[in-house]
Amino acid sequence: MAENRKNEKKREGRTWLAPAASVLGAVVLYGLLVWTAQEPEAVTEDGRIGREGYGGEEQEYQVWVEGINDQAVPVTVTVGPQVYTKQEAEAVFDRIMNDIERTIRADNPTLMEVRNNLELPSRGEEGVSLRWYSSEPEVIDSSGRLGKEVGTEQLVILYLELSAGEYRQDYEIPVRVLPPDRSKEEQRLADFLKELNLQNERQREEPWLTLPKSFEGKELRYHTRERSGYEPILLLGVVMAVLLVWKEKSGGKQESQKRQRELLLDYADLLSKLVVLTCAGLTIRNAWERMVKDYEWAVEQKKQKPRAAYEEMCQTYYQMQSGMAEGDAYREFGRRCKLQSYLKLSGLLEQNRRSGTKNLRAIMETEMADALEQRKNLARRLGEEAGTRLLMPLFLMLGIVMVMIMVPAMMTMG
Repeated sequence: MAENRKNEKKREGRTWLAPAASVLGAVVLYGLLVWTAQEPEAVTEDGRIGREGYGGEEQEYQVWVEGINDQAVPVTVTVGPQVYTKQEAEAVFDRIMNDIERTIRADNPTLMEVRNNLELPSRGEEGVSLRWYSSEPEVIDSSGRLGKEVGTEQLVILYLELSAGEYRQDYEIPVRVLPPDRSKEEQRLADFLKELNLQNERQREEPWLTLPKSFEGKELRYHTRERSGYEPILLLGVVMAVLLVWKEKSGGKQESQKRQRELLLDYADLLSKLVVLTCAGLTIRNAWERMVKDYEWAVEQKKQKPRAAYEEMCQTYYQMQSGMAEGDAYREFGRRCKLQSYLKLSGLLEQNRRSGTKNLRAIMETEMADALEQRKNLARRLGEEAGTRLLMPLFLMLGIVMVMIMVPAMMTMG
């Protein structure tokens, strides 16, 4: 019985645990939402609302007022920005005018040496407005851009109106505009253009504009099209032709070198097959035919790629089939391969055909051992060449790693 009461109390505690946690979670969530949604009070405890600074905008606030009626009523309060007093406006105007030359001269050394556009702002500090007018808009407009080019220095008056709220003040700023700095060549071109304009004005009533025949003692020639500028294309064509010829020769040389390497690599294999087949009782011609047929079958079945040495053997076999003498066919085989080892093999085969060679098998076995040694040396040399070609990527990777290490270190030191 006592145990049952304990279990019932535990179940009752668990029954109230979930509702209590639910209520507590709701309270916490409500508090968080209210706290995050709260905005700072616009109205202070003593009934004040802050204004925006000078030059700001009007702001509207929704304020609840208690005491007008029995219940609090909402009222929209419009609060304008702070405005200057007369003394404050005059002080701000004086500060602006003290710095006005530095503000507007831009790339010019002073306002008495103006050759480039000015920068005339429309807004000053703390909400002061600036309005500009020019006495010579065709020379300097109200935005500060230079207009027509002046031949001699010209004085322009910029009129500036400063306004801060209801207070305004007008100022005059003298600016001396100078002719642009030109090189000797640019000045001659400007003088020539001026001469052209004069000629155009003088010849207005004529159907043609006659251009000057000379200028400053030099004869003039005219054309409406610039030179084509395409002459470099001819040189480019010659360069491309030279590069193509070089590429063709280089490609042919590379193909020849590739073929020689392939012949050298296949020589030991070819010779070993000849030795095995002749030791099995086949004649040289029958062994040759057997090797050609096996090679053609392997290529047809895509079990082997075409190889230069076996392609030459195929050509030799079909020459013999078409009626060429066996000795002549072997001799032609050596000449086409153009390597000392193949010339030696063709000589042995031709000699065996003419007069027979008792020690042909021993000679071929010795030649096969030499061929295997040559193949090892060639493979070693090819490996060294491949290792040399890999040096450039390795150096590039080393340079990249050094840059990745050095740049952050230098930036940290800077």
